[in-house]
Amino acid sequence: MSTSEENVALVHQFYEEAINRRDPSACERLLTDDFVHNNEFRGREGQQTAVDAFLSAFPDLNNKILMTVAEDDKVAAHQSWTGTHEGEFLGIQPTSRKVTFTSTAIILIHQGLIAQAWDEVDLLGLQAQLTED
Repeated sequence: MSTSEENVALVHQFYEEAINRRDPSACERLLTDDFVHNNEFRGREGQQTAVDAFLSAFPDLNNKILMTVAEDDKVAAHQSWTGTHEGEFLGIQPTSRKVTFTSTAIILIHQGLIAQAWDEVDLLGLQAQLTED
C-alpha cells in the first residue's frame, strides 16, 4: 500500500516526465492498463494520444503543480500550464500566442500506478486567449 507522500511523488513524476520532459514512455510506465480519464476508458495508449495532442498544439507546454492534497489513494493537484499555440487546438488554427491556464485533477492511485483521473481544465479561459482580438 502506498503512502500519501508516495502518491504525491508519483503525480509529480507523471506531469514532470510526460509533459515537461516529453517522455513518451511515461504513460506506459506510470498509468494502469485500464486507465480512465473523466469516466472515459483510455488505457495507456489513449492517454498518450491525449498528451500528444496537447504537445502538438503547444510544443513548449510546461506544467507546474501549485498545490497538492492527498488522502488515502487519491491526490488532488491544482496546476498551472503555459505554452505557445503552434498547432491546431479545439478547431483553432495556430496563433503563436503564449497562453497560461489552470487545471485541477483528482487522481486515483492503485498499486503504485495512476488508475483514474478527473480533470477540470479552464478550457474557456484558454480558448479566450486564443481567439481574443
